[in-house]
Amino acid sequence: MNQTSSHSPGLSRRGNLASVLAAAAAAMPVIASASPHAQDAALLAVSDAFWQIHNEIWSADYLTEHEYGSPEQKTVEAKLEQLCQQEGLLVRQLAQTPARTPAGLKAKATILQSLLPDIMRDCYLSDESAEFLLLMSLLADVAGGAA
Repeated sequence: MNQTSSHSPGLSRRGNLASVLAAAAAAMPVIASASPHAQDAALLAVSDAFWQIHNEIWSADYLTEHEYGSPEQKTVEAKLEQLCQQEGLLVRQLAQTPARTPAGLKAKATILQSLLPDIMRDCYLSDESAEFLLLMSLLADVAGGAA
């Protein structure tokens, strides 16, 4: 993978509670569901939107390399900032949407597996961050909504 020479740690927020979630996902109870996609349709739609944005971020961040300070690099950084904001909003939306089926739980866990490694490496993860809220939401879903 190529990284731009001016890679901003804040842009790597999309990355890092993965190992915790992998363990949580492996221990998830099976949830009975007559129609899994209907029960988690909204969550799965947001998940799909997340992956579209996440892939755009990855492509812009890792597949392009420009000289630091160049107009091209500044354009890429501006695009990344906008995409990261969109991604953060989608992660917050996922955190606010309960998972009711194994498919919904898997969607949340897979996103966290993708995001957490970079976040844990590059950023301070506050209890107000979208990724932390999504982690807590997934844990609440797995625990059956217990507080």
